Amino acid sequence: MMTNKGRIKVLYIAGSGRSGSTILHNVLGQIEGYQCVGELRHIWERGVSRNRLCGCGCPFRQCGVWQAIMRAAFGGMDPVHAEAMFGLAKTIGMNDLPRMSIPRIRDRPLSRLRGYMRDLEALYQAIHTVTGSSVIVDSSKNPAYAYILRMIPTIDLYILHIVRDSRAVAHSWSRKKLFEPGDYMTRQGPFKSALQWSSRNVTAEVWLRAVPGRYARIRYEDFVASPATSIRDVLNLLGAAAVKMPFISGDTVDLKVNHSVFGNEVRFQTGPVKLTLDGVWQREMPKSQRLAVTGLTWPLLLRYGYV
Repeated sequence: MMTNKGRIKVLYIAGSGRSGSTILHNVLGQIEGYQCVGELRHIWERGVSRNRLCGCGCPFRQCGVWQAIMRAAFGGMDPVHAEAMFGLAKTIGMNDLPRMSIPRIRDRPLSRLRGYMRDLEALYQAIHTVTGSSVIVDSSKNPAYAYILRMIPTIDLYILHIVRDSRAVAHSWSRKKLFEPGDYMTRQGPFKSALQWSSRNVTAEVWLRAVPGRYARIRYEDFVASPATSIRDVLNLLGAAAVKMPFISGDTVDLKVNHSVFGNEVRFQTGPVKLTLDGVWQREMPKSQRLAVTGLTWPLLLRYGYV
C-alpha cells in the first residue's frame, strides 16, 4: 500500500562499502511487505546496460520481476537511455552536497537532474506497484544519491546508517571478493579505504540526519550479535506495527530469493543462514596497516565506540 499522502516509503541503507549492508539488506527483505532491491543506483549500468545477474540468479533483462517493473515505469527495457542515466547518476557526488543545501545555488544542478529525478520517481513507483510492497529497501549507500531521493516529492525517505570498524572495512577491501561468478570487486589499499570510510560516514551523519525521526545508526557488529534486536529498532524507526520476524533462531535467518540489482555475492544466499561476525581482520591484518587505519580514522572510531 502507499504511505501517507501518497508517498512511497523507502528505507535507504547509507554508509561505507564493505560494512555489512548486503546481509542487513537481505534480512530486511524477508519481512512481509518489504522489497529489497539492492544498490538501485547502479541499475542503469549493471542491469539495463550490462545485463548482470539479478539476485534471483537470472540476467537482469530476463528476470520476470524487473521486466514487469521496467514495463510499468518506462514501457520496457529498450526505451531506457541507460548510458545517459548512469552518466547523470555520477554528476552529483558527496563534494556537491554543501552547495546543494543552499536553495539559490542548487537550482542549476537540480535543473540538470530534473529528467533523471522524474525517471527515478517512475522507477520507485513501479517497484511499489508491481511488487505490492509497503517499504522498498535500497542499499545504495552513497549519501549523495540519498540526498537526491530525499528531494523527490513522492518518496518518503528513511535513512539507516550502517557503520563497521574501519580496520575491518580496510582489510575487507584488500581481499578478493566477488560481485557474482567471474566478476570481482575492486580492491584498494588501507589509506584509500580509511579516507573513504571517514568521508562516507561523516557525510551520512551531516547531510542525511537533518529530518527528525528519519535517521538511525546501526553498528554491523551489534546487528550480527543480536539481529532480532537490531531489526526491531529498524521497524520502530519506520513506525511499523508488529510483524513476523524472519529468524529461525536467535542468530539464524531464513533467506528467500530476492531481486537485488547490485551488491556482493552475499545477495545470492538462500535458505537458513547463520549470522556470524567476520573478525578475520583481527588475525590477518598486518600490524602496520592496522595502526595506519586507526590513526586515520580514530575520531569516528571513538564516536562509534570502537576505541
